[in-house]
Amino acid sequence: MTTTAKGASKDLMRFLWKFLVRFPWSLGLLLIVSFAWSFDATFWPYTLRVTVDTLTAHELSRENIFAALRYPIFCACALWLIIETGFRLQGFLLTRFFPKLEAGIRMTLFDHIQRHSPKYFNEHLAGSLTNKITDMTTHTTQVLWQFLYSIIPAFGSFVVSLYFYSRINLFFTATLCILVMVYVLVCWIFSKKCMAKEQAHAEARSSLLGKILDSFTNNFNVNLLFRFGAERKYIWHFQQEERKKHIVAKQYVEFMRMWLSITFLVGGVVINGYMLFLWKKHQLTTGEIVQIFNMTWNVILILWYAGVEIPSLFQSVGILKQAITVMNDPKEVPEKESSPNLIVQKGEIVFDRVSFGYAGKFLFRDKSVKIRGGEKVGLVGCSGAGKSTFVSLILRFYEPNQGRILIDGQDIKEVSLESLRRQIAFIPQTPLLFHRSIEENISYGRVDATQEELITVAKQAHCHEFIEQCSHSYQTIVGERGSKLSGGERQRIAIARAMLSKAPIIILDEATSALDSITEQYVRESLESLLQEKTAIIIAHRLSTLMQMDRILVLDEGVIIEEGSHEQLLAQGGHYAKMWETQNGAAIRDTLYSQAILQ
Repeated sequence: MTTTAKGASKDLMRFLWKFLVRFPWSLGLLLIVSFAWSFDATFWPYTLRVTVDTLTAHELSRENIFAALRYPIFCACALWLIIETGFRLQGFLLTRFFPKLEAGIRMTLFDHIQRHSPKYFNEHLAGSLTNKITDMTTHTTQVLWQFLYSIIPAFGSFVVSLYFYSRINLFFTATLCILVMVYVLVCWIFSKKCMAKEQAHAEARSSLLGKILDSFTNNFNVNLLFRFGAERKYIWHFQQEERKKHIVAKQYVEFMRMWLSITFLVGGVVINGYMLFLWKKHQLTTGEIVQIFNMTWNVILILWYAGVEIPSLFQSVGILKQAITVMNDPKEVPEKESSPNLIVQKGEIVFDRVSFGYAGKFLFRDKSVKIRGGEKVGLVGCSGAGKSTFVSLILRFYEPNQGRILIDGQDIKEVSLESLRRQIAFIPQTPLLFHRSIEENISYGRVDATQEELITVAKQAHCHEFIEQCSHSYQTIVGERGSKLSGGERQRIAIARAMLSKAPIIILDEATSALDSITEQYVRESLESLLQEKTAIIIAHRLSTLMQMDRILVLDEGVIIEEGSHEQLLAQGGHYAKMWETQNGAAIRDTLYSQAILQ
């Protein structure tokens, strides 16, 4: 979805405002104490003016100087105390305000992105999404820092300086106003270009980091095929793109700084030159000279510091606009806030005239099928026949284009996603585990399960034995995506997790394909116990897995071309029978080939 710069700015402001209003007192106090630098830059020159004029007035009677300096000294001490208190209070407020703000933003983005469907994560690099979360948190605090430490002090210094200049000579007031107007004009002229270039750079950088993470994730393939050079060449293409956009963004920043330098130089020379002219004409005191000189360069220093920070501000805003786009990505599976919970008693699943497709190609058209409660149904068919899509629609990873899917008479589109997913245990062909302990991975099926329940299901799934042999038993960390375990071990942990969930509907997607023959037999016995009195849908390419199913659905391009029990389908002599014959024939040929090799 395309978002205009104006729309992105509004979205960004609305998003950040939701968090800022949570800390009204902290934010209000921070805004007040941010003027401490303004007081430091403008009131100190005034104190120096009073001091110098007092010293000048007592040039001939120095014995009374300490009595005369009581007021300036008192003002200086009070001013130092106020300014220092402001700085320290600001620092302590920020130590609590920024971490809370970052935590709130980070968790909101995480929760929003996490609730997308698997399709979304298939289309977006995980590294890029993670980078956007990081960008949103860090650059939000950077923007606030720049406002509190540069923009607000610069504004305060300008206002106070106008007051002091107006009491001395209106020419200084007019010159300062012109200086600031030119300063703002230069910043405004360059701001849009800077933000656009920085936003483009942020997108390129996010994409680059996502590609790097993808390469690291697939490091096994890089090592296996020794494609280090090719991988570097692939990443270098994106690095070049990021580098070019980075250079362009930085060049605009330097052009802006150049014009700001010229503006400050001209303004400083004009104010101080006219100041000396008036002093020569005896229209200014020495103390006023000290005040004007110090205050002018203090204000220029603050404006220069703000000018140096403004490009960083533009960069941060550009990055934030790029990062906020993740909040605009539409949910593929919308959910009503007041959706009721799904209540499963029988586990009956009904496809009512369902049509589904994508990219202009329909996989299912007007499909109607009924799976009775407690029935064990197998799904077979060639790759692309629609088996995975069938179960994905039940899990509501996708939405049908037309029709309804009912579970015990309840439209799954009308119930809460949480209650739907809790009623279905899905065991994929290649389960991915968290980089956490074995216990945490199994208990993910039901987080409130007791230790006894967890061990019981581990034994039923025949994984307790190998877990006990691990270095730290159930506390052993399995590695990224379970890389420290074998495929069969990962599969058994996934089965144990499904058993622990106690869901009334079970979906198995080639759940035993990664197991050796002995372990497969153990797991089949466990699955028989697991599937009792539950509705089960089992996807299998190995047809021997489906021999005990109540019914088998044979799919071809989204159409159920045959259905019946194993014996009935063999008797029909159709597509299923040919698949069975092909698999058995291949098994016999493999056996004969193995015997021939051994001989």
